[in-house]
Parts: sequence; C-alpha cells; structure tokens
Amino acid sequence: MDVFINVPYRMVSKNLKRIIELEVGAEIYTDNNLLEDISMDDVKNLGKALLDMGIECTVHGPYMDLSPGGYDRAVKRVTIDKIKKAVEVAHSLNAKAVVCHPGYDRWRFDGNEQLWLVSSIETWSEVLSEAGRDMEIILENIFEETPSTFLELFGYFKDKNLYFCFDTGHFNLFSKLPLEEWLVPLKKWIREIHIHDNNGRADDHLPLGAGTFPFRELKAFILHTDRIRFTSEFHSEAHAIESIKNLKEFLR
Repeated sequence: MDVFINVPYRMVSKNLKRIIELEVGAEIYTDNNLLEDISMDDVKNLGKALLDMGIECTVHGPYMDLSPGGYDRAVKRVTIDKIKKAVEVAHSLNAKAVVCHPGYDRWRFDGNEQLWLVSSIETWSEVLSEAGRDMEIILENIFEETPSTFLELFGYFKDKNLYFCFDTGHFNLFSKLPLEEWLVPLKKWIREIHIHDNNGRADDHLPLGAGTFPFRELKAFILHTDRIRFTSEFHSEAHAIESIKNLKEFLR
C-alpha cells in the first residue's frame, strides 16, 4: 500500500532528502495564490528532480474561496481556471492524480443538491478534459454529512477518471453516519484516504490514534480493498514523524 505525505509546494525542494528517508511519496499542495505566481520552468525542474530521485507524487489542488458547484458564473469560472492550472502543474510534475474539494455544504446551498450537481457536472467535465486519460481527478469529503452528492456525481461520470478521497478527520467532524455507510457505497471509487485524527471539535490534523476517529473499523474495511493511496496530512512539522510512523504501523 502506497504511503504519501502532504507537503506545500514551496517546501518540497528543500525536503526531498527527508521524503526519501521517510520512504514516502509526496502529495504537493498548490494553494490559490501560488498558482498565480508559479514558474512552470521551476515546476518542470521539480518534476525532473522527483523523477530522478524516485519520489512518486500527487497534487492537492487549491480550494480557498472556490466553488466547483457554485451558482455564480464568475466565481465558477475562476474556480475552473484555478483547478485547471493545478492540473497543468500536475502534468509537469508527472503526478498521478489531483485531489480537489467538491464544495458542497448543505447550509450554503440550502440543501439544494440538484443545483450543486448540475453546476458541478459542468466544472468536472472541463477539468477531466484538461486532465486527459492518464490522470485521476479525486474528490475529497469536507463538509458533506452523507455520501449522496458524491454518489450522484460519480454515477454521472461512471466511465471517467473521477474518483473519491475519503478524509478521516473531516468525516469525524461533519458526519454522524456510521463509517460503513460512507465506505461501502463508495468503495469502487475510493483511490485515496487522507489520514489524520481529531476529537470531533476542530480540524486538528493529529496523528492517527490521537483523537476519536474509528480507525479499527477503517482497518477492517481496507483489508478488502486494493489500489488505495494513503496520505498522512499533518499541519505541524512536530507531528510528521509520529504521523507517518503511526500510519505505517496501521497498514501492516
């Protein structure tokens, strides 16, 4: 099973040796403003360095202020352009996939899943065209309380490279459903799992086992899966070693 760590783009070059020592891949986070300033020559050089050193990578796309399923056409145009720029960066890095936030929140959309779905189909159609056949676009749960919006969207794109990233910490914060009611219906679309923990009150990004997420139930599920990438997401460098160590022990 592949283990990755989430690293901001600006920190990757100076941490290549540490990534090798940890024997992990890198999920490279490209934030909104970075994508305005980034030099594609620098991106290509980093992609070459990753390839030469045998470091596999994915990209985490921008999400702040963006709305892939939004109503406002101007906001959605900015959103699509930002995500497509992240896809361009991913191609230059020889990345396997781009992880994105789908942006559904029942409070912000007043529970109107259909409005979000129609708008989202337009967005992801354009993004998937940019990604091409060899790159996966992977959507991550954030504020979603149930898997219904993902199931609708994946059902529409059933023959495309659109997949699911299950985020343990976000599930622990925003969903009250049993874990199996997320994982079983979405099983065939799961390509990645973001691993971090919390106590159900804040998105703390603690090491596995330091909060209340039911990791024992998750382990029982993943024993019957394959082709899943596991990405450790920690917000503090102080948690890096513990987070990766705990994840690797969990996967044994």
